[in-house]
Amino acid sequence: MRSLFFISLFACNAVLAQKNEQVEVELKRGDTLQIGKTGGSEFKHLDMYRKTRWAGNEPAYDTATGNGFFQSFFATGDFDVAELPKEYAGRKFVVLGVEVLSNKKSGQPMNIMYLKGENPNMIIWVDFDKAFESGELKLLQD
Repeated sequence: MRSLFFISLFACNAVLAQKNEQVEVELKRGDTLQIGKTGGSEFKHLDMYRKTRWAGNEPAYDTATGNGFFQSFFATGDFDVAELPKEYAGRKFVVLGVEVLSNKKSGQPMNIMYLKGENPNMIIWVDFDKAFESGELKLLQD
């Protein structure tokens, strides 16, 4: 239980570097973010997942907080995955959930965010520390 609390607390507060200054921002389910720019034909830190088959027994997740979204979307079924194409630059998406996962290769923690796609079968997976640092993801300015 202690590690789950730490993960939730860590995932909700992100320190973002913008224009050489540090800004602490609370990111949570329901917030809206804008896709930034990429120098190539695809984004390096944003992936598009399309669920091609639902098993029908996916675990529920807390739609108010986004907790459990990973298990609900990824536990069963089949997926297509690709890097997000540059045509998504400038578009706005709603946050479905934020959590800390372990990188399969390095074992290091990764701050991950899921953005609501254009249909229920699509999400955008964001390595948000790297996406903000590179300008691939932007906060909406009031």
